[in-house]
Amino acid sequence: MMRIWIDMDNAPHVPLFRPVIRELEGRGHEVSVTLRDYGYTADLARQSGISYHAVGSHPGANLVRKVASLGCRALRLASWAWQQDFDLALSHGSRGLVLAARMISLPAVTMFDYEHVSSGLFQRFSSLLLPKALETVFDGPNLSFYPGFKEEIYLGDFEPSANLHSDLDIPPNRTVVLIRPPATTAHYHDSRSEATLKAVLDRISRSEQAFGIIVPRTAVQGAAVSKILENPLNFHILECAVNGLDLIWASDLVVGGGGTMNREAALLGVPVYSIFSGPEGTIDRELADSGLLHIIRHPEDVTAINVEDRPRPDHEANRERVRIRSRELVSHVADVVVRAASR
Repeated sequence: MMRIWIDMDNAPHVPLFRPVIRELEGRGHEVSVTLRDYGYTADLARQSGISYHAVGSHPGANLVRKVASLGCRALRLASWAWQQDFDLALSHGSRGLVLAARMISLPAVTMFDYEHVSSGLFQRFSSLLLPKALETVFDGPNLSFYPGFKEEIYLGDFEPSANLHSDLDIPPNRTVVLIRPPATTAHYHDSRSEATLKAVLDRISRSEQAFGIIVPRTAVQGAAVSKILENPLNFHILECAVNGLDLIWASDLVVGGGGTMNREAALLGVPVYSIFSGPEGTIDRELADSGLLHIIRHPEDVTAINVEDRPRPDHEANRERVRIRSRELVSHVADVVVRAASR
């Protein structure tokens, strides 16, 4: 039996690692989870039945505070992990985990899928597990690749809720537009995406058919967005954690300023428009080239988004293929983790 440590420092890491944890535990290994209390990460972990040890929170956008917070969190993680006798540490882009693992000479595996993220720490102090699409971007001795998208790892787990429309009090016979604002505190954030977001919100405000569900990254962001709505009656701003896949399933289209929710929608067959204006990633370009993702670069291009009456996506068409793909990728990730821990 091996002891694996997983750190979740953002909400999308909860669904990503849930099937991986189940697979590793099913093979007889022990998994412990730490979590950064940021946004709705802790709420989603509790809803998923994942036990965790909370360490640290998000410092905001200020660079000096980010660096200080990272060092402090890494020290706290190292102090905690030192007593646990782990064989391997695993994360999706957690710098705190990578530094902490280095401090206690624990091997680490880092996953990420956006090549423009600041990855120097990951490449220097851990092995990398990346989607195969990035094979031409990264090279080196400590690299492994999986044949697909990270979202495919967990989409096979998804069982949609039948009650979400009523739970969120969505008006009947409206075109539901799911909106994910950009990550304004990320180091790769480009403020142009905020202008495009405002154009999307204004368009929905003036529509008699569209109804927007806004999924803020934090309560602070939700409050900020509410102040710029021309017609608040055409929107529902989430104030608690809701399964993102359920939200996508209940929507007619998705407009996203990030990556994960956009790719989830694309892979589930829901029309999705990206308003992310930072450096274009290989994964997004691949989805755009295949027609699964539409990229909106400028506020004036928002007119290309059809927010009026449109046919509902055929959600069931890809369900079995998605399940099979998910099982294959979960097994692949677990194999890489176990091999790395064995070394």
